Amino acid sequence: MAAGLITIAHRSGGPLLDIIQNSPVRTGFLAAEPEEYARAVLEVLALPTDERRKIVEAARDSVDRFSEIEFEKAFLRAAEPLFNIN
Repeated sequence: MAAGLITIAHRSGGPLLDIIQNSPVRTGFLAAEPEEYARAVLEVLALPTDERRKIVEAARDSVDRFSEIEFEKAFLRAAEPLFNIN
């Protein structure tokens, strides 16, 4: 996604819950069965250039959620209650 490729990922776990988003803008495609993958590939190949660009830009923007800085913020937010002594 960060490299500007349109992702087609398995519809389970991380891709389903965290990585591929369909709103407000689609960031990729999900599939589970071979036929779904085939349809997704055909859909990606048939995308108009402007639609393809929107997906690529949204996907690139979304990868910032997985940066080291975001990880550190989330870790500290989760760990802070463990260290607060009242």
